[in-house]
Amino acid sequence: MIPFLVIPAIDLVQGRCARCILGQPGTETLYSDMSDHPVELAQLWRRENAKAIHVTDIDAIKGLDDDLTMQQVVRMQRAVDVPIQFVTVQKDVESYRRLLAAGVYRVAINRVAWTDPDGVRELLDEYSPSRVIFGVRAHNSDVDLGPDVGMVTDEEFIRHVYELGGRRLIYTECDWEGSLTGQNLDTIRRIAGLTNMRITTAGGIASPRDLWAIQELAPLGVDSVVIGRAMYENTFPCQRIWREIEAELEPELHARFDDDMEQSSISRL
Repeated sequence: MIPFLVIPAIDLVQGRCARCILGQPGTETLYSDMSDHPVELAQLWRRENAKAIHVTDIDAIKGLDDDLTMQQVVRMQRAVDVPIQFVTVQKDVESYRRLLAAGVYRVAINRVAWTDPDGVRELLDEYSPSRVIFGVRAHNSDVDLGPDVGMVTDEEFIRHVYELGGRRLIYTECDWEGSLTGQNLDTIRRIAGLTNMRITTAGGIASPRDLWAIQELAPLGVDSVVIGRAMYENTFPCQRIWREIEAELEPELHARFDDDMEQSSISRL
């Protein structure tokens, strides 16, 4: 079987988690505290065997100031030993370069691929297509790249970034996000057939059955999936075991988190 990666998602708003895990009774303090300390949440997903963590900058997507979120994602990366892939919307290539230089393993580029293609090519050469990837958030197959660019089709965007040297893509449809209704497999097959880029899909996954369906597309280059809401609501069988263990170990976990937070503190980005 072709290896397939499941990546938990953390959404950040002003440096705080937008979601909180629904734990077993007795873990209320553990999980509520994590909303204020995303580093702890990243460490928890790692302890639960995450091989990568997906972080989304909700502030930037909404056009708001995201200084706190930018600082937080660097702290998170320094606190875990697996890659963090960071989806943010920045106005210039230099903002992505600073994140990479600060240690964030992977950044997902969108708008600036259109507004500064030469700068993106340079960034790819400097940091490699493994660390510089591209993000598509589509609606009815259209991608909104902001007032300076407007709408392009997802196919136009994917072919464009492939020509720049991109070799990995995160793809989601707005209607999938938080819906727990699964993903449109025909859409994924269509975008997978455009290039030979590796593809991570995101949004909509609600159950192991949804995962198995996506995994069938692995021969097309779909090698991973980002899961948010379903992971926080414990919809997968293994999670019940994790939450029961965490309920018993809550004081010990907090002690570990406090120690890790002290060791991983950093200066401003």
